[in-house]
Amino acid sequence: MTLKDVYARIREIGCLSFTTLDGGTPHSRIAHVCGCDDAGLYFLTMSVKPFYRQLKANGNVALCGIFPSGRPSGTNRAGQPAFEPGYTLRITGEAGEVPLAEVEAGAAAGDATFRYVLEDRARYPDIRLFRLHRGRGEIFDYDFEMERRDHKLLRTRFSFGGETHEEPGCRITEACTGCGACAEVCTFKAVIPGEPYRIDGSRCDECGSCLLACPAGAVEPPRTI
Repeated sequence: MTLKDVYARIREIGCLSFTTLDGGTPHSRIAHVCGCDDAGLYFLTMSVKPFYRQLKANGNVALCGIFPSGRPSGTNRAGQPAFEPGYTLRITGEAGEVPLAEVEAGAAAGDATFRYVLEDRARYPDIRLFRLHRGRGEIFDYDFEMERRDHKLLRTRFSFGGETHEEPGCRITEACTGCGACAEVCTFKAVIPGEPYRIDGSRCDECGSCLLACPAGAVEPPRTI
């Protein structure tokens, strides 16, 4: 998955939550990703805002959003909240302020994002542009009621700017005895029989049912993205 593919999903979602740190305290707000190129994802704030000061003090930032809606559409046959098919997107990475000279040069070369920034600065002179230049993330595509496919999840992870990422899902080790207890409790069709059994991380919800059911202790918990 390319960064432009990720940006297409971001545009479909609209605004995302942005979380930064003020010391050890996380702070979130809703903001807009205004552009993308091979160097990263772009967003705006103003130097007067705590958001700006937090980014300057610690460039780590996390983005999160959902499409089409986080609201249940009713209840399913089990009486639980039902959600129409959709996806969530999350990114954890590092952002830095883009120098005004680079913005001006890019705008002069015809870059649409940089031209937009200068137009916004004409109205709000305190505007500052940031670039999320490295990060890792995940598209969590869900269809819990299996309306459009025969399994509930499709997880796709990505990284950019020199960052790397772990693959999703629990893992089954060589300690597996092949009893099949994990497959029996998995409702996500993520467990594949074999010697040993294995887990398709792209389908795994990381719910922990297989880990609890395994009598041999052969299931490892998922790793941080």
